[in-house]
Amino acid sequence: MLAFFRNVTDKSLFEELGETRLRAIIDRFVDRIADDVMIGFFFRNVDRARLKQREYELAARHLGADIPYTGRPLDVAHAPHPIMGGQFMRRLKLLRDTLEEQAVPRHIQDHWVAHTERMRPLVTRDVDGACSASLAAQRVQEHYASLGLAKKENA
Repeated sequence: MLAFFRNVTDKSLFEELGETRLRAIIDRFVDRIADDVMIGFFFRNVDRARLKQREYELAARHLGADIPYTGRPLDVAHAPHPIMGGQFMRRLKLLRDTLEEQAVPRHIQDHWVAHTERMRPLVTRDVDGACSASLAAQRVQEHYASLGLAKKENA
């Protein structure tokens, strides 16, 4: 199964990058998303070191490393959060920027971005990736309700 992730040099994409370099890429990426003005609020109560480890496991795995992913399934982990298509795309933009900044080879960037795009249905419930204001409002209401908070109506 992992043979799919091998290139013409018979190295996996993970082996091309190496563990040390991949960890540096993940550290920078997680810091960027957690500190981002648009999506950082999703991560304000998250243990950054734990998130970095899970992101490393996910990336290493899809790049061909034979290591286990120890986190919750992506759909389960993201279900409680009202993540919308634009927020998903912001994360993807930060990933692209980080991969470019870190001079990751183009073929690895392409693989990583394509993999991330395939994971979109597990992260956001936007139908076909389309942003919907009414669906977004409904998801925010559901999120508030799950926290025991009710939105105050205007009098």
